[in-house]
Formats: sequence, structure tokens, C-alpha cells
Amino acid sequence: MPIGIDLGSRYVKIIQTSDFRNYQKIRMDTVRFLTEQIRRRTKKTNHFPGLAELGFRPEKLMVVTGYGKHLLGKKIKTITEIRAHFRGACFQTGLTDFILVELGGQDSKVLWVQEKKVMDFQTNDKCAAGTGRYLENMARLLNLTVKRLSLESQDPVTVNNTCAIFGESEIIGFLMEQVPLESICAGINDSIARRITQMIRRYPSLPLVLCGGVALNKGVKTLLSRRYGLPVITPKEPQFNGAIGCCLEGLSIEKIYELAGR
Repeated sequence: MPIGIDLGSRYVKIIQTSDFRNYQKIRMDTVRFLTEQIRRRTKKTNHFPGLAELGFRPEKLMVVTGYGKHLLGKKIKTITEIRAHFRGACFQTGLTDFILVELGGQDSKVLWVQEKKVMDFQTNDKCAAGTGRYLENMARLLNLTVKRLSLESQDPVTVNNTCAIFGESEIIGFLMEQVPLESICAGINDSIARRITQMIRRYPSLPLVLCGGVALNKGVKTLLSRRYGLPVITPKEPQFNGAIGCCLEGLSIEKIYELAGR
């Protein structure tokens, strides 16, 4: 029963499966997770402790990706986030040709997949614009939950400054002009959709797959589909896509598609 771990900037996603149909999974705050591992760690173990307490069965096959993949011990196998998300998306969608957009808490990635191969990719880990952190900051500024903000997609205002910090002054300006809150929320979501569209316009017009926590934002998904001109595909487990990809490590790409087509 392989265990896959995606150690992201905001959340750690852990998943375990025996048949790639049923999953034992958990998501927890990254800071809480890491402080727990530091507290529990001993020199007598090759694996980081704490999984049993979280309900996972001990397993030799454990693969980690993400920001903190090297923090869990030198003997634990690690893979890049690009590889993990590529394999996870191939399995979850069964597509052989697609554009994958992964929007996490603090960075974003775009992969162009053609004939079951990654042809090109882009990453943005220098700025929080267009990420979950940006949405959290904007929701906090508006005294809303992220879920409430994510519902809006109609009559968006144009938010020119997508900087997670300086964008706040623009939002305050809209409030002072008494712009409807719904339009401001839609504008925030549309600013992310616009940024994604700019990143993917260099690639062929292929099915667009959206993963990561921001994939759960209905407003971003609707507005992105409107700008892209095609429906946006969200896998069944968008937040656990990287962790699923870790579980698939060691399998050939042909076997991954065989599992996807069962």
C-alpha cells in the first residue's frame, strides 16, 4: 500500500491506497505537521514518525514531493512536483494530451503534456499572485471566507494589480467607490483566470486540467473557462493530485494509463 505525500507550503496532503480506487487520505496544516515531526523524531527510525497516529499503515514504499520533501529524512524517496503532478493528472483524467495548471498555496505550475510526455512547463514560485495565499489575503481584507469569495463570477471588475500585497489598495479603492461586493469578488477571481490564460497562451489549444486547492474555487474555474473558450476539467481529487502522483512512482506511464482506464 504505497504512501504518497505532497508537502506543500500551506497544507500537507497524505494519501495511501492498495488499489487506486479507495484512498486513506488526510490534509493538515504544514506548520503543524512539521512541528509534530520535529517533536516526535528519534534517531532510531528511518522513517519520520507520526503516520500511525494519523491512521496510516506503516509501509516501506513512501514517496514525497513538495517544498519540504527533503526534511523528512534522507532514506525517503523524493520526486519533483512536476513529475508528481504529471503522473497524478494522467491517472486521474486518462488524457494523453492536455494542459495542466496546478495552483497551490504559494506557487503555480503549468505543464504542456503531449502524447503522454511533458513537452514544456512553467513555474511561478517568486510571487504569490494567482495562488491560494492571494485569495486568502483578499478574502481576509473583505472580511469574507475564501469559500464565499470563490462563488462569484458575474460582472467582474478589472483588478489590474495581482500582487498579493499591493492589490489590497486597489480593492479598498473599489470599496470606496461603492462597487458591489459580488463584482469585487468576481474581479479577484478573474484576475487569477487572466493570469493563468497569459501563462498558457504559448501552448496549443488542448483540454485544460486544473489542480491544486484553487481548483475548488468555482469562480476561478468559471472565469477561466470563459477566457480559455473550453471547459475546464477538475479531477476528482484536485488537492491530492501530487500525492497520488507520488503513489504512482515506480509504475510505467503505460501502467498508469491502464489503471486510469479500468
